[in-house]
Amino acid sequence: MSWSNLFALAPELILSLTGLVVLFAPQRAAQALALTALIAGAISLPFLPHGSAFFAGTLQINDLALVFQGLFLGIGLLVALGAHAEPLERDKEFYALLLLATVGMLAASAAVELITLFVSFELASLSTYALTAYTRKARSVEAATKFFIIGALSSALSLYGISLLYGATGTTFLSGLSTATAAPGMAGILKVGMVLLLAGFGFKVTAVPFHFWAPDTYEGAPAPVSALLAAGSKKMGFIVLIKIFFIGLLSLKFSWVPIWGWIALLTMTVGNFSALVQPSVKRMLAYSSIAQAGYILILFPVATAYGLAGGVFHIITHAAATAGAFLIIGVVSRAGLGEDYPAFSGLGKRQPFLAAAMAIFMLSLVGMPPLAGFQSKFVLFSSAVQAGLSDGNSWLIALAVAGVVNSALSLYYYLRVIKVIYAEEPRRELVPANPGRLSVPLGVKWAVGLALAFILVVGLAPGPLLGYLLGAAHAILPGL
Repeated sequence: MSWSNLFALAPELILSLTGLVVLFAPQRAAQALALTALIAGAISLPFLPHGSAFFAGTLQINDLALVFQGLFLGIGLLVALGAHAEPLERDKEFYALLLLATVGMLAASAAVELITLFVSFELASLSTYALTAYTRKARSVEAATKFFIIGALSSALSLYGISLLYGATGTTFLSGLSTATAAPGMAGILKVGMVLLLAGFGFKVTAVPFHFWAPDTYEGAPAPVSALLAAGSKKMGFIVLIKIFFIGLLSLKFSWVPIWGWIALLTMTVGNFSALVQPSVKRMLAYSSIAQAGYILILFPVATAYGLAGGVFHIITHAAATAGAFLIIGVVSRAGLGEDYPAFSGLGKRQPFLAAAMAIFMLSLVGMPPLAGFQSKFVLFSSAVQAGLSDGNSWLIALAVAGVVNSALSLYYYLRVIKVIYAEEPRRELVPANPGRLSVPLGVKWAVGLALAFILVVGLAPGPLLGYLLGAAHAILPGL
């Protein structure tokens, strides 16, 4: 346990120690402590030993790890600020679980060894199971139960897949797997392990046909927790899959590329068609998140540095927009209006800031210029076209076209939210005793404002972030 190892774990240590302190701190200080820890963790990121491997080589800080660590700390900050969207702002146990979940995400971002990846993932998962049922309402407990059962199944599949890879190669290090899987005579058992890992982590990222738990879980969880699930823990699944397939199993690329292509197509299509018929905005966002996962999964069949950069870019832009949208839903629900479409009627008059933010989040999720969602979708879909033209794989171009068509289809349910907000009057039976402006806690205003600023700034000036992501992707896939 050297000082260099401890320094490399600065964000995780800050959050872990603060999580323990929060449990013994006064209730009124819990949120301030959590916010301070998350900000301190983010400040420490540029000073971490870049490129170094530590703890016997199981963890490594590189550009891709820093991107995801920054994302998870940012989402944790938004959720901590947005705790006021539900009556959670003075519950210190909520902040302790939030910090521990974020620790797991941070560790998973830096892990380059399968057991470390698995343990980090489970730390985050166990915390989110508890957070899902935190309010102890009937639907929250039901959602957490489904989440836990499916999570246990996916963990079992993933662990069995890891055991097969270890049995075949004698190593759990991703770099070692990359070398061993290139050896002849290894394909059979490796492909079985690969399929098990694909299924296990496919549950985590809500890839079809492993998606069915997500809508009930997102709907039943408190709104800030739904934001954490959709924008945080789900995105952790993507970084784990990227590490496994682009580092450990890259030599089996021609086996998993077509599988991921079909899964991406099914996921975006099923998610969009399901979202069309949802009566609840919260449930619609859950299915929309599945569709967005389908777009992100295009990065796997493309399997180029440009495609990887586009996929990570869309992960980040979707995380910001969906987190902000879920927090706004929480405010509307806390006011006693509900979560279905009529609950948002007249929001443009009762709370102009939230209404404008929700409209921009919806448009960014559609991919309307000049917002961040347009920039990330353009890079992601164009990477598929570029790969299809250069490799002669016309089906990759068809996959990009499917993404564009599905995005056009999603216009219906995203614009439906905007229509209800601005074109419909509040229904009398849904308006509480005070029919004036809707009260919005200061923390939620800050959280929504930060997410909104990110969507606008990155949409207008995507160059710096995209350039950084391209550099990170080329470091992972130097020959592609």
